[in-house]
Amino acid sequence: MEKTGLILDSNTISGIARLAGDAEAAGFDSVWATELYRTSFGQLAAAALHTSTVKLGTAVALAFTRTPLLMALTAFDIDEISGGRLVLGLGSGAKRTNELWHGISHGKPVKRISEYIELLRLMFEGVHRGEAVTYKGEYYDIDLKGYHRAFEPARTDIPIFLAGVGKNMTKAAGAVADGYIGHVVCALKYLKEVVCPSIKSGLEVSGRDRGDFTLSSIITCAPSKDRKRAEDAARRTIAFYATVKTYAPPFKLHGFEREAALIREAFFKEDLDSMIKNVSDEMVRAFAVVGDVEECRRRVQEYRRYVDLPILSAPHYYLDFDEVGEYQKAILEIFGR
Repeated sequence: MEKTGLILDSNTISGIARLAGDAEAAGFDSVWATELYRTSFGQLAAAALHTSTVKLGTAVALAFTRTPLLMALTAFDIDEISGGRLVLGLGSGAKRTNELWHGISHGKPVKRISEYIELLRLMFEGVHRGEAVTYKGEYYDIDLKGYHRAFEPARTDIPIFLAGVGKNMTKAAGAVADGYIGHVVCALKYLKEVVCPSIKSGLEVSGRDRGDFTLSSIITCAPSKDRKRAEDAARRTIAFYATVKTYAPPFKLHGFEREAALIREAFFKEDLDSMIKNVSDEMVRAFAVVGDVEECRRRVQEYRRYVDLPILSAPHYYLDFDEVGEYQKAILEIFGR
C-alpha cells in the first residue's frame, strides 16, 4: 500500500496505544502524536510498547519550550524504547502560546529553529562520545564540556521533520530538516503554490535533491455516508485553527480572510456556535477530505501529487470522542491494506 500516516487521538493513553496498534495492523507507515493536551513523547512511549514496526512521529513537539539538550535526550529515550522508529517532528509554536502560555520569548522563529536543529544534530552525534559539544549562535550559547551520556543511543541519525505554514519556515524545512510537516490548513492550492516552491528553494540552499527529503502534510479526513454530519465535524476543526493568526496565510490565499476574522471574533466571545457557522462550505471543501469511500480515496490521491506522506487526522476539536473514533475506524478501513 502507499505510505499513509495517522494522527493518534484519544481521550486516554490506553486508547492512544490501541489506536497505534490498529494502525500498524492496518499497514500504516506511521502514527503521529500531537502536543496540546498531552506531550507527544508520552503518547509515543505508550504507542511504542504496543507496536513493533510502525514509525512513531511527533506532529509536532514544541521546540522552544525545551532546551536542545532536553529535546535530544527525550528523542534518544523514545527512539530506544521503540527500537529506532522515532521521527522527530518539531515546530516553533505560535508567538501567543509561547509567550503567554509558556512564558518564553518567541524571537525570530526561523533563525531560532535553524540553530536548534543544528544543535540537535551535534548532540545526536556527540554527547555519547564525550565530545565537547559547543555552539554559539544568536539564540543558543552552549558548552557541554564535561558532559558524557554514558551509553550508546539506538541511532545517531534520528530524522528531523520541521513543521511550518509560512513561506520562510517552509523554506527552512528544505534547508535544515529531513522532512516537512504541513499543517491541517495547508490545502491543495496552498501546497501547490506556496509549500512546494518554498521547499524547492530550501533544498537548493542545502544542495540536496528532492528525493532526499520527505514532504508530508496533515489532512483532516472524515469518511462517512452521512455527508452533512461529517462536514459539520470538519467545520469544528477548521474553526479551531482559524482562531490562530499564525495559520492565516492559507485562509488568505483562498480568500477566506473575512470568515477567519469572524471566527476569531466569535472565539474571543466564547461563542462556539458562531465560530462553526462562519466556516463556509467552501472552507470545508478546501481544508478537509469529506465524503464516502471513493471520494475520500480520490481526494487523498490528489494530495499525493504534492506530498510523499499524507498524514490523516479525524476531526477532533469540539467533538465527542465516540464520533472521533468513528472517523478513525473508517480511515483505518479505507486506507489500510
